Parts: sequence; C-alpha cells; structure tokens
Amino acid sequence: MSVVTSTTQDAICTIAMNRPDKLNALNREMYRGLTEGFINANADDNCRVITIKGSQGIFTAGNDIGDFAAALTEGGGRFDEPFLLMKAMLASEKPIVASVDGAAIGIGTTLLFHCDLVYASHGASFHAPFADLGVCPEFGSSETIPAMLGSHRAAQMLLLGEPLSAIDAERFGLVNQLLDSDALDQTVNGVAAKLSAKPVDALRTSRKLLNARKQEMLEVIEREGEQFGRLMQTPEFKANLERFLKKAD
Repeated sequence: MSVVTSTTQDAICTIAMNRPDKLNALNREMYRGLTEGFINANADDNCRVITIKGSQGIFTAGNDIGDFAAALTEGGGRFDEPFLLMKAMLASEKPIVASVDGAAIGIGTTLLFHCDLVYASHGASFHAPFADLGVCPEFGSSETIPAMLGSHRAAQMLLLGEPLSAIDAERFGLVNQLLDSDALDQTVNGVAAKLSAKPVDALRTSRKLLNARKQEMLEVIEREGEQFGRLMQTPEFKANLERFLKKAD
C-alpha cells in the first residue's frame, strides 16, 4: 500500500498521507511521494486545484525520528527530501487547500502556511516543537509564524514549543474554518470545486500576486536549512534524539 496517494477527479487532485499506523510520520519515502504528487498535479492539465490531507484523526506527526537517526548514521546532517517538498509546494501554480484532522506536528504545521486555504477539525492541534528536539524552525516558519501570529505567539510556539489549539488557529487566521471531522472532506471538496470553476488565468494570476515573495521565501528556507543541518550535528541534538528514540521503543 502506498504511503502517499494521489487521485484526480473533477479537476481536483487530492494528495493524501497514508501511513496511519505511524501517525503519518514523514519518512523519506513519504516526502518523495508528496513531492511527486505536487509536481505531477502542476503538470496535469486535468487538475486545477490541489488538496492535501492526512488520515482520519491524524494529519501528520511530523518528521519520522528514525530518518534523523539514519541521516546521522550515514554521516550527514540534514537530508534533501523535505526541502524538495518545500520547493515543490512553493513552485505550485495551482491553489492548495489543506484538510487537517487531528494533530499537525513539525512540518505538518509549517507547510500549512504555504497553503491558500486551511480547514480543520475541532480536534486539530498545531505543534512546532523544533527547539525541544534540538533543531530550529524550517519551511520559512521563522518568518511565516511571526507574520501571521505575532512575535510573542510565535515565540510561544517556536521557543517554548507550546501547541496552538484549533480555536486559536482559527482566531489567528491559520485556519479558515473549524468543522466536525466527518464534514471536512465534503467542505474541502466543495471549496476546491468553487476554485476549479473560476477562470484559470485569473485564478493563477491572483494567486501569484498573493505569493509575490516566493524567491525571498526560498532564501529564508535555505538559511533555516543550513542551521538545521548544523544543529543536527551537535551533541545536544544527538542526546535529544536518543531520548526520543527510547520513548518510541
């Protein structure tokens, strides 16, 4: 069974994370599947809108800790797959709508700031515990989170590692609407259908204007990535990783 599925129907491409037994924790295979999904959707003339979702009750637990351990065993720091996904999402010319049921952790939260619309269940939560693990913000979140939530709320998420509740995510603008879990798919598909019915050129041009700082964001992501890779080599990160791995056993 594929850990990432991609289907297109009625001009809507749905990319779904499908590793529920591991809480959709993103390993390199999943990153490659997501990246391929975004690239293929953008190349597909039959697709006008992209939606991204997790499994029932869980969006994603973030990066698979085992991949961090594997990267260190291989003698490296950061690995490329997450950054290829980031670039694929930023390169998208088509609107991206996210459906979040349950927890969105790490990159599961930071990627949402690069979606055009986000719908979530009342039980959703948003968590960016990078400092707890011994690394730093990624996917431009050192800029996107303060820009949307303010510097103090950003410090609460990125320094203290405190999660953002579904209610606060809607209040601060990360989430467009909170829904019951069983209404998420229908609502997101309805929103995607409205987008797909709009004039293509006007929609893409408007989206491009709304995302005019794409190049600057790529530079932010690269700066974050350099520090992320450096921190992965530190004794503190390695000790934290060992503790996380012991908890997972």
